[in-house]
Amino acid sequence: MDLKGDQMKNNSENGFKKFTMIGVCFAAFLIAFAVVPVQAQQTTVSLNTPKLVQGNTVHAAVEIANVNNLDAGQFDLSFNPDVLKVVNVEDGSIEGTKIPVQWSSIDADTIRVLFNLEGVTGINGSGQLAKIEFEVTGDGDSNLLISSGLLGNTEANQIDTNWGVTAATDVQESTPGFEAVSALVGLIAILGLARFSRKL
Repeated sequence: MDLKGDQMKNNSENGFKKFTMIGVCFAAFLIAFAVVPVQAQQTTVSLNTPKLVQGNTVHAAVEIANVNNLDAGQFDLSFNPDVLKVVNVEDGSIEGTKIPVQWSSIDADTIRVLFNLEGVTGINGSGQLAKIEFEVTGDGDSNLLISSGLLGNTEANQIDTNWGVTAATDVQESTPGFEAVSALVGLIAILGLARFSRKL
């Protein structure tokens, strides 16, 4: 009777251990699948630069991936004025939807690009925010760099974004704060007033 009791106890303990192990594995499985989609959907903005040949006109594409509910944004693009001259900034496109941009020079080596989308539906997907047309005027390092990047959704909230020089290297994560949110609200207000005045 004692042997049978010990055997039943061992079987019960083994069954409990197996049940616990299965539960732990199932929990780990759920956590893994809960984390992976978040990482895969991280919004990224990168700069795709062509080969630079003096005397040529080239386009640098500002590309965006995995954005959700995009409504407005801005970024600065710095460059070496001894090598490059900005000729124009062309509208971008995300999943077939045009991104109308406005731009201006804020320094000899920096331009600022702004955009605000018509309607309140927001845009999802991947594509290009803009194309920067450069004239290659000299030899040397182009020093292209995106900075002061800010994206907002239709609820005037900042979109968490990784900004980088290229899609694969030198990616820096944005650090949202009060100043960034204030800038976003101001950006949407300014572009909204400009759009309203054009309609008048």
